[in-house]
Amino acid sequence: MEWRVHSVCMLSGLKYLMVCIFSVILVIGFSEHLLFSTHLTWQPVDRSSVREIQHEDHNSLSTSDNRPLLVLGILSAELNSDFRNASRSTWLSTVSILQDTLPFRIIYKFLLDQPTNDTIVENDKYNDILFLNDTHQGRAVKFGYKLYVWYKYIYEKYPDTLLAAKLDDDVFICVPQLLKRLNELKSTKLYYGLAHENKKATPTGIACIDEMFVVVGKDLLERIVKRKYCTEQCNKTIDLIDTNYGDTSLVSWLSIYDDVDFQGDNHRIVYKLSFETIALDHVKPLFCLRYVLCHKSSIQVMKQLHEYNKPVLVSDAVTGSIFSGDIVRTLLPMPSLTTHHNAFAIMDKMPGCDNWAVVTTINYPTKAVKSMASLPNWCLVIVADTKTPLESTYLSEIVMKNNSNYSKIIKYLSVKEQTILYPLLSEIIPLNTFGRKNIGYMYAIHHKAKLIWDFDDDNDGIVDINDFKKHFHYVTVCKHSQNILLNPYPYFGGKETRTWPRGFPLQYIKSNETLPKLCTSRRNVQLGILQSLANNQPDVDAIYRMTRDVPFNFGASRTFHPPLVLPRGTYAPFNAQATLWFAPAFAYMALPLSVNGRVSDIWRSYIAQCFLHSKNMCLAFSSPYVIQDRNAHDILRDFNAELDLYQKSKQLVEFLSLQQYSFRQYDKLDFVELYKQLYTRQYIEQLDIQFAEAWTKTLASITESA
Repeated sequence: MEWRVHSVCMLSGLKYLMVCIFSVILVIGFSEHLLFSTHLTWQPVDRSSVREIQHEDHNSLSTSDNRPLLVLGILSAELNSDFRNASRSTWLSTVSILQDTLPFRIIYKFLLDQPTNDTIVENDKYNDILFLNDTHQGRAVKFGYKLYVWYKYIYEKYPDTLLAAKLDDDVFICVPQLLKRLNELKSTKLYYGLAHENKKATPTGIACIDEMFVVVGKDLLERIVKRKYCTEQCNKTIDLIDTNYGDTSLVSWLSIYDDVDFQGDNHRIVYKLSFETIALDHVKPLFCLRYVLCHKSSIQVMKQLHEYNKPVLVSDAVTGSIFSGDIVRTLLPMPSLTTHHNAFAIMDKMPGCDNWAVVTTINYPTKAVKSMASLPNWCLVIVADTKTPLESTYLSEIVMKNNSNYSKIIKYLSVKEQTILYPLLSEIIPLNTFGRKNIGYMYAIHHKAKLIWDFDDDNDGIVDINDFKKHFHYVTVCKHSQNILLNPYPYFGGKETRTWPRGFPLQYIKSNETLPKLCTSRRNVQLGILQSLANNQPDVDAIYRMTRDVPFNFGASRTFHPPLVLPRGTYAPFNAQATLWFAPAFAYMALPLSVNGRVSDIWRSYIAQCFLHSKNMCLAFSSPYVIQDRNAHDILRDFNAELDLYQKSKQLVEFLSLQQYSFRQYDKLDFVELYKQLYTRQYIEQLDIQFAEAWTKTLASITESA
């Protein structure tokens, strides 16, 4: 054994009164347990240890808590007390408030080089500082060593740690979002953060994770601390080499392993921007919908982000619960789909057509259907159901006398024909539901469609496709103004200041951030979907209809209000009432079956946009080309039918926004897999997993036969 003496002298009390406090620390002297005595005069000191039980309770530790442990080390400097206090009052306060609901138990420490009078007083107040007792000071001086000391401390102090993190004190964390992400990726060999692809990648292909926020799993932590930190005559394949930077040091330490679970998450992290740029472009109410953390945050930025994203405390006694969108179903239903059909799509005698309109109805032909049937250069498929008037009766009302050509442009698709031509889809999709319209989409695709006009029988009119030729004039969100959500209605002159489309998250109907600045453009874009607004009875939800004046017309004209094209990564709901689909987007036309029809087309719209963004296609909204003469509705019934929209739309957009970046990063688009993910999060039910498989199988069958 050896004895070491620490002394701390402070001036206090009356003028020149010196108080010296001596503490004697016993250190077990086995060499393998000493932390580099050639560089340290003493071991790391956790001065909160005298109150460790209370401190650990504050950091959500419990002997009966089986959640995995995440330990956070926040590297700071003596003079950065303002940043430490900003962290404590913002995102760390969120950790404290939500500690019982987070997927991890949390321990955090601020990491300082050496104790001073001021930092000792600070720690007496907050009880959350670990002094590394490192004599190396300055920018980029032995940061690898500081990281090693921190890892060593975690390994010895908290042996049940699953994930160990190190971050800078100017990082703001979106706590629920980051921990949700880490919970999805958690593993004992995890290496997570913002990746620098061009910064000393390892021979095994692992890129360097920036040291401003880096997470490692338990197994990697243990491997590191059991190796020797080396400064002279080092063996690069065995020893830990310090590059003076924490990130390049760490990636070199991990370079000898071939089983590292590397997870670069660049699209979710705002990195190294100037304070001014962050304040202008990223400090917005919806920031934490898109990102999990912000690097180089000023104190004001931290406070503003916290104000936008702080948790709201409510009492269970007087309020209801909020849908989370988290995974609540951990097992997928088995088997998902079985089939005995020899063919999934059979061609009839109807000739192909470039432009198709698709409608499903139980009514006699309406003005909208008759108008559509009379248009040249368009074919029409009417998807019948058990309540639809018989074919002979229906067609007799829309076919012009002496028009022997009608059979080449109008198709009445009976229930019997649906079963014969598309047996798998017909088997999965229930009768007397809005979902039978899916068979009409498939029929149009099968019959060589290049454009599909998706409309309801109470929407009269159609988009003029000549208005959307290459290099058409449009408006889009100006640079640096983009958000995850956009409300298109105010641009087109809705009657009220706050007019919103059905399916728009209610949490944001008053948010100015969803009304971004718009700029004109003629830059070439690939449209995937075009939604025409409707006059007289615009598509608004039941809450709007019960509280505002309807009917109304939009004030916009096509002459003075060019189409609005949403930029990549921005979402807005659109419907199945007056929408033009372009061929590259046909695969995403599927309407979910297990939700109400007033939810189905909105869920479809958000899902389709996720795929559009990943494929560099765009959604556009136009001034009204149609007038809706709304069929009879009971608004209270509509309200009940739309409950999922009110409760789940925000969370769905957040989830899909994260998925699109995963697709982009890994180049993996899987329609069925996405439906399974939506099932586990209670957006849809088991029937829709079967439907997604039937849809993709039928579509593949058509593609292969072509």
